[in-house]
Order: sequence, then C-alpha cells, then structure tokens
Amino acid sequence: MVNESKERVADSLNELSMTIILHAGNARKNVSEALIALKQEDYNQSQKLLAEAKTEVVVAHKMQTSTLQQEAEGKQIRYSTLFSHAQDTLMTVQSELFIADHLVTLFKKLVSMEGAK
Repeated sequence: MVNESKERVADSLNELSMTIILHAGNARKNVSEALIALKQEDYNQSQKLLAEAKTEVVVAHKMQTSTLQQEAEGKQIRYSTLFSHAQDTLMTVQSELFIADHLVTLFKKLVSMEGAK
C-alpha cells in the first residue's frame, strides 16, 4: 500500500514535470519564431508570438510554484531529475523571453530613429 502511494506521487510529479516542459517548450518555440519575425521586420507578429510565449511561461511557472509552495508548507517532495530539468528548461526560456522582448523594443526604436533621419 505504501509503495503504491509512493508510485502515485512519483507519477504525479513526473506528469507535472512533463507538463512544465511542454509549456516551456511551447514558449521556446514561440520565442524562436518571434526572433525570426523580428529578423523579417514583422514587429507585430514578433510581439504577438512573445505574448503567446509569456502565456505559456505563466502556466508553467504556476505549476512549478504550486509544487514549491507544497514543500515550503512542510510536504516532503522527493528529488526528481525530471522536475529539476523542467525547472531548468523553464528558467532558460524565461531568460530567452526577457532578451527577445528587449530586442523587439530595441529594433523598433532603431527603425523609427532611422526613419526620422
């Protein structure tokens, strides 16, 4: 009975981890496509894709945070390489999103400055 309970907890954490990875992966795809749109000077599409990436990150972040809050409340969460990977993937895409968002703003500003000359 105890082993079954531990297995259910492990399965639940694995499923949560995979869902975080899925949303982080979707966000990374959107960021990559936004940078391609930026390269093509399609700023509206780039911003739209970054907004979609932000939505994916928020979903993944809420899942991660709920798990961390459980641990902060005293519930023992077992170490999971998969959950660690999910957190790492999420953190990386958050950084990429931050940089891409600033790049779009910078490129739009540069283009408007060139147009004013």
